[in-house]
This record gives sequence, C-alpha cells and structure tokens, in this order.
Amino acid sequence: MKIIQSATFVCALMLLSLQPGIASDSDNNPADMNPAVDAATMAATTNNGAGDNLAPFQILEKTREKYASLTSYSDEGQVVATLNGGVINTSFMTRLARKNYYMIGWQQNVESLYNTNSTQPQAVWSAGAGNFLDTGLGPVDEGSREIALALARENSGGAAVTIPKTFFNITRGDQLDDAWSPQDRLPDEIAGGVDCYVLSNELQGRTRTLWIGKQDHLIRQIRTVTSADALQTMMARNFNWDREKISTIQNFTMTETHTQIMVNQSFLRSDFIPASGE
Repeated sequence: MKIIQSATFVCALMLLSLQPGIASDSDNNPADMNPAVDAATMAATTNNGAGDNLAPFQILEKTREKYASLTSYSDEGQVVATLNGGVINTSFMTRLARKNYYMIGWQQNVESLYNTNSTQPQAVWSAGAGNFLDTGLGPVDEGSREIALALARENSGGAAVTIPKTFFNITRGDQLDDAWSPQDRLPDEIAGGVDCYVLSNELQGRTRTLWIGKQDHLIRQIRTVTSADALQTMMARNFNWDREKISTIQNFTMTETHTQIMVNQSFLRSDFIPASGE
C-alpha cells in the first residue's frame, strides 16, 4: 500500500500543515483538521442480543449480502478528522443505483487554532454515461468508475469510497476488504439511535472500528485511530522533517458517520448530476 495515497495520510498531512513549525517547510502539504465526534453519534453500550453469537466474518458476510441486494441507496453524513488541535469536517451526501449511477457530493470545513476556511462543493458522479470528478476546476471524465472514486477518495475524506465500493462490490480497499476485516467483536452499541454490532481490527498501528446496524446490516459509522508512533513513522518515511517536529505529532482520528439512510428508492437520471455537471 502506498501510504501517500491513503485518505488517512492526506487528511493528517492537511491538519499538520496548519500548524507553524510542523509542515511549513514542505510544498506537498494540504490543510489539516481534527474532528471531534458529534454528540449525536456518541455510542451508548448495550448488551449483545440474546442468542446472537455471530462471529465478525458472519456479520460482514450479511453486510455484503445486504448491499448486494439493494437497487438504490442514499444517505447524508460527516467525516471528522482530528489531529494536534486541528479539525477537518467533511459533510457529504451519497446517491447510488444499479447499474452505474452514482453521485457523491461533499464540502470541507477546516479549523485550526489559527484560522478557519471552507472548500467549495465538490462531487464525483455518473448518470449512466461517463465517470466525472469535479474538485473545483470543472468536470473531468476519469474514464472508469473505479478511477473516479479512487481519485475522489482523498478530497472527500474517504466518503467517496466507503459505501460506493461496498454497494458496487469493488472489494479492493473497501471497508470490508479482507486486509481490514475486523478480527474482534466488541459489545454492541447504539450509534445514531441504531442498535449496532461493533467490530474492530488493529493493523500496523491503526485501529479501525465498524458500527453495523443489527437489523438492516448497513454501515452506520467507521472510526480509524492512528497511533502517534505509526503516524510519526509515516511522516518520517515520506518527508525530510527533523525529529523534534515529528515528535509533536499526536494520535490521529477519523470518524465517518452515515445518517438519513434510505434504500430502494426511485431516482431520476437528473438526480445523479450535480449543479457543476449540468
């Protein structure tokens, strides 16, 4: 895996660039943000359902089957990334339908101790023909759905791939990818008012936790926590920063929450074309 291409790495780099003395000596840094989890998405622990002894792999299989059964899907949500006092809040909306209709739109708000700024709305989409990405410079046909979504991943804080890759069964790099398949089932929790399975896995200093609805088997929340040691190692490998700068880097957290989920709706073709693509 090329670390430089991961949404986690890019968001962390963005947040670090807002802090004097950390990333000011590199031309490769976007802006950084640090998200605190919204109170509405704070999870309250519940007991595992009586007689519910499903293993993590069984829960994931039910989730894959659920998304495969859907004719359409839509939601709204946020990705909140936090690091060293900075916050990136990415608000997004998702619309998906068979066979190749999709639109994911997002806008970022970047906050640090020194300033706050927002990006203009961006989107990736296909209304059945073409696979377009607009990051503020006008629509570009990226040639395929996989390429368009992959390119949108960094700018959207990962929101452009989480549900779309699962819905369209693009297994490599999705939240249910075997490389990231959760190994542990934690106590069930309430996330956004929904009773959820909680699955977790740790790999190379990053802990990823999934909240999956127990009734509908849809992904409700994903949290990735990268330890300070792991993030410092990433930065040391990719940038020529001195040890003192790198040692100030703290844990990095990204929390992606999906709300207002609706499935099997009817959509018009125009519902998959953002204003910038008209």
